[in-house]
Amino acid sequence: MDLLQHARGLYEGGRMHDALEAAQAACDRSPRDAEAWWLLGRIARHTGMPAASDDAFRRAAALARKHALPHRVSADRFQALVLDARRSLSPDARRRLEKATVRLQPLPAHQAVREGLDPDALARRDREPADVLTLYQVNHENRSGSESALKALVTRSLSRA
Repeated sequence: MDLLQHARGLYEGGRMHDALEAAQAACDRSPRDAEAWWLLGRIARHTGMPAASDDAFRRAAALARKHALPHRVSADRFQALVLDARRSLSPDARRRLEKATVRLQPLPAHQAVREGLDPDALARRDREPADVLTLYQVNHENRSGSESALKALVTRSLSRA
């Protein structure tokens, strides 16, 4: 099995520390592989290593244009973007969310990932016992190269919930 594929499988299975080791090995073996660096950046965020994550994302962006640097914002700014996005939703989308509590969380919990949630999920909606929509800030940031792209992605996540 390819080392990068192995790291991805560990990551998707919620085995973050094992995935980190495998992704670092993949980057060591193929230092010009933007996908390896991008995966390492995502895994490093999940393991609480933001500086290493930022470094890996910078390397991926330098190697491939398709990888824009993630646009990071404070938790307060992300909350403000969510509120702005909610106000801009269509009446139908607002109606679908009116009974939902919107919760903001940096990343999916490792246990949720081990139970099958995609570690790169943008959102998760649980309707029982209460209707809760959780938005994952870091995963939104990872896919957004600017504030406007981040707001657009948050709006899309809310409208699809």
